[in-house]
Amino acid sequence: MGRLLVNCAVRLLAIVLVAGIAMLLVRYGPGFETDDRDLDPGLSASTRTAIHNQRLDEMQRFIGGIWRGDLGESQALGVPVRQLIAERGPATLRILVTGSAMAWIAALIWAIALAAFRIPGFAGASSLANACLLCLPTAAIAALLLNADWPAEVILAIALLPKIFQVVRGLIGQATQHGEVLAARARGLRPLRILGWYVLPRIAGPMLAWLVATAGLAIAAMVPIEVICDVPGLGQLAWKAALARDLPLLVVLTLLVAMVIQLSNSAAALVSGRLRGISGGECA
Repeated sequence: MGRLLVNCAVRLLAIVLVAGIAMLLVRYGPGFETDDRDLDPGLSASTRTAIHNQRLDEMQRFIGGIWRGDLGESQALGVPVRQLIAERGPATLRILVTGSAMAWIAALIWAIALAAFRIPGFAGASSLANACLLCLPTAAIAALLLNADWPAEVILAIALLPKIFQVVRGLIGQATQHGEVLAARARGLRPLRILGWYVLPRIAGPMLAWLVATAGLAIAAMVPIEVICDVPGLGQLAWKAALARDLPLLVVLTLLVAMVIQLSNSAAALVSGRLRGISGGECA
């Protein structure tokens, strides 16, 4: 457990260092001083120089302030980045939690029904439907369902459903090959009873680890969903920052997403390691 915590701290520190190096590369990279206002033929050479110097000064203040906890100010919106995150974060968090929960519930029901009921053609139809959903980009799903006035939470759930279903179906398939499950099946127990008493308890640990790791998948899907559905969240904010070349805002949002994904992956590793330790202790 201690080693996992140390690894998590080292990875977070590495992310911060890499982000700092990336900001320096952006600052000293060729073409950083260019500005959209340079296209105005009416500007004099002194005005262009003043614009470039102002842009450099703003970036230098941002790089110096971010290490002190000052996230700077959005160049495009003229609002502190900390305030923008506080205002838009709750909308994104609500969609992430609700959509992920819906996706997991639907995937569990789907995978359990597939394992419990031997309906002719059900397995083939499930594989085909899952493959079709996997082939659809999140933006395409959002565009298709937006016309039907489906909420963003449902769109996120549908985007996550095929990936989670694959995981749950694979875990159930592995568990059904265990000797205890095979013995219960040989005794003539019903499939639902076998799933409830033998299979689901065996895969509860891996599913919990995957549940924590779902945050990374959900965050990646938030940008197209919020942009297409016009949700005032962090995903839409990142899109607007990219279009406006708002580097202070874009750098902070990128760093925030990277840290959240790393924390979710580390939490999943901690849960998985803890559960393996418990299982090992029980076996011993």
